[in-house]
Formats: sequence, C-alpha cells, structure tokens
Amino acid sequence: MTANRVLLVARSKPTEERLSAPDGARPLFLLDVAGDYEESILVDWLEAQGLSSASRVRIRSARRSRRSGDRRIDAVSADHPDLFLIPLRVVWLSPERSGKRSVRWSDLFRLGDPRDPGGIRARWTRFAHRGRVAKVAGTGAPVEELRQAYRDSENVESFESFVTRRAWRALDVEERKLRGNRYKTPRFVAEAISTRREFQEDVAAAGQMQGMTPEKAANKALDYLDEIAAETSPLAIDLIANAIHKLYRQGYGQIRYDPAQISEIARLGHENPIVFLPSHRSNLDRLSLQYTLWENDLPPNHTAGGINLDFFPIGPLLRRTGVFFIRRSFRDNHLYKVVLQHYLDYLIEKRFSLEWYLEGGRSRSGRLLPPRLGLLNYVIDAQRRGKADDIVLVPLSIAYDQIQDVPDYAREAQGKDKESESIGWLVKAVRSMKQRYGDIHIRFGEPVSTKSWSGASDADEPTIDVQKLAFEVMYRIGQATPV
Repeated sequence: MTANRVLLVARSKPTEERLSAPDGARPLFLLDVAGDYEESILVDWLEAQGLSSASRVRIRSARRSRRSGDRRIDAVSADHPDLFLIPLRVVWLSPERSGKRSVRWSDLFRLGDPRDPGGIRARWTRFAHRGRVAKVAGTGAPVEELRQAYRDSENVESFESFVTRRAWRALDVEERKLRGNRYKTPRFVAEAISTRREFQEDVAAAGQMQGMTPEKAANKALDYLDEIAAETSPLAIDLIANAIHKLYRQGYGQIRYDPAQISEIARLGHENPIVFLPSHRSNLDRLSLQYTLWENDLPPNHTAGGINLDFFPIGPLLRRTGVFFIRRSFRDNHLYKVVLQHYLDYLIEKRFSLEWYLEGGRSRSGRLLPPRLGLLNYVIDAQRRGKADDIVLVPLSIAYDQIQDVPDYAREAQGKDKESESIGWLVKAVRSMKQRYGDIHIRFGEPVSTKSWSGASDADEPTIDVQKLAFEVMYRIGQATPV
C-alpha cells in the first residue's frame, strides 16, 4: 500500500450502517472529539450497536485542541496486530435557512458558532434540535497496513500523529457530504509541513548557505511559515461571504457568470489541483470570485496577498478565508524561498485551489499587464517534482460596468502616491460603494494543463517554456474578457 493513498476512507452514509470490522479483525475506534460530552455521544452510538466492549481511543481533536491525544494507539496496537482502526466523529450542523446551512453574523450573538457548541449549548442542541447532530465514521484500515505506510512515509512524526492525520482526512471527506465542499480546509498546516523530512533537510541546507546553525534555521523557518500560511476557518468563510454579499450589493447589482462554467471548474477540481489566474482591475476582484465560489459550494481559494495587507483586523480575517501573505522581495533569502516552496507544495499535493494575479498589481488602464512569473515557477516546479500529476490553470476575466477604484487611479495619474492600506483606507473604500456602478462580470477562459510544460527549479530564472505558458494564460484571459 503506497504512502500517498488515503488509508482511512470515508463512506457515504455511516449512520445508516453497522460499525464493524472484517472477519477475524478486532475493531479499535478512534474518537475525534472536542470534549467529554461528544465522547459520550459516540459511546452511546457504539453501545446501541452492541459494541460497548470494543476498544476505543480518544485522539486529538481536529476542531479545537492542538494538544496531543491519547497515546494508547501505539500501546494497544502493539499487543493486538489484528486491529482494524475505524475513526468516529460528532458533527454539529448549523440551522437550515432557505435550504442552505451556513453561519450568519447574527449567530455570533447566540453564543457563537453553532457548529462548535460546548457545554450546555451542546446538550440543548442535541435535546431540542436532534436533526442538527450527526455521527460520522470512516471506513477503517488494518493497523499493519498503517504501520507499513508510516514506515514508507517521509514524515518525521509519531505513529499516533500519522494515524490521527489519516483519520481526520477520512472524517473530513464524510463531514463535507453533510456540510458542503465550501468548507474544505487544511488543518494544522505548519505542523504537517514541518514534520516532513524533506522540509527539514531543505531548511538545514538553506540555513547553512546563510550561515545559520540547523537549530536557528529550523526556528526561523517556522517563523516564516507562520508569517506566510493561511489559517482557514469555516466560521470565517461563512461570515465573510455574507459580508461580501452585503458590501458589493451596495454598489453593484449582480455578479454575472455562466453556471455551466462553474460546474466544469468543479469537475476539474475533483481530478487535479486548480490555479485560478484572474485579471486584476479592482480591489473587489478577489471578493467577487470568493463569493461566487462560496455560492456554488466550491472550496475557498488559497490566494497570494502582499504582506502590506497583513494589518489588524484585515490580516487575520483574510488569513481565515484563505489568503496567504508573501513578501514583495526575497530574492536573496534562500530560507524564505524554501519555506514558500514547501508551503505551495503542500497545497498542491493536497489539491487545495490556488489564486493570484499574474499581472502582479492592478491594471490602471484596463489593459492586461505583462505577466510576472515568480509564483508560476514555484507551481510548475512542484508539478515537475511529482507533487501532482497535472495542475490546471484557469484563466478568468473579472470585469465591471464601472470600476469603483477609478478615482484612486485618476489621483495616481496626477502624480500622487498610491494610498497605503490602513483602517482609514478601508473605511474610505467601503463608503465609496454607496454609488451605483452596474454589474460585475466573471468569465472563465479555456483551462491550461501544465502536464506538457516543464518548469525551472529556480523561481528566479524562468525558462522559455514558463514564459510561453504565462503569455498563453494572459491571451486566454483577454479572449474571455467581455466587451
């Protein structure tokens, strides 16, 4: 069994089937719970199926706690090599409104996220709204297969952490069948990346080039990873989507797009990682695309943003909706480049969608700007090194009947400096939306496969192939742009 196979795989309707292990195997249930009350719910489920005497282990919670779970996985499995591991989880659903389950800002005034209740609220939800409580399971795997996969893996972590991460992945797939694909988010990214042997070796080598000890390089790499990585949150995804809708509707009528194109993008995303490459004319570009994906139950993109946007409260909010921040310049910082490459490798390998603007900054004239190749080289390099068999680049045009940013462009054309991002800048941008600007138009160009393109290993020295690829994407953006 290969290391990249999901060894704990979710099944479609676990609550309607009996929990059991194959003949001749003993079940060990892995309880992914955030507290004692959730554990009691799963124990009741096991007892109802006549499995009260079955072995069970409480693992680290994927939802709340970063603390280590019960280390009995190793001890129990060492004594019983015939064990069959089956992960279980309690899922709390938000109230259904107009056929959709999502969290609104008003829910925050009712004791917070209804999908993560605690204490009395969890008990009340189960008593008064039983339809909002679900129990999910993942199809198990023999412990010996997991041990072999652990030995074959490149991760420097405990066997317990390896199994726990596999359990999360299986349960997440099952949970999304209840909640929706828009909540596909990575968990504990820094931990997942930093425990890879390849990452540790590359960090040590880059640190040596910059005169650092291995320990100092490792600590600095973790600082960079914390500075870069997004921290996506299902709660923030819903809240910001509702805020975006309210914001753009103040100034614009509708976001117009072809649902058939969205369906095709969703199909491509099931097969390969996707990179969205939009035109960039307004600060509303990302928000418009973000809301369109959310409305169609697609996962949020991991979007590259300039470090200048990482200020309170905008930075933390953006991180929780999928924005990762990169520095404007890091040409001579080899350690930073290594960390950024491994972060993008991780997102591509796990098939999380990416997004950035090939033009770099906003076009003040409406014409497409020459492409910048830095991030594209990182992505092509990841594909070349086997992080994905293929990567689909999606060119798209985001156009406006009228652009809300025009007064800023006119001021800059008169020789004034671009206004720095700040709280005052944000307030002014929101106030400017009180005029009517028409509609927003999103058009997807023909996707481009990277499988036939080879990239450079050094992002600072792009090959002719990558340059041609970038211009092909820009051409297809132009072809998709409505007149």
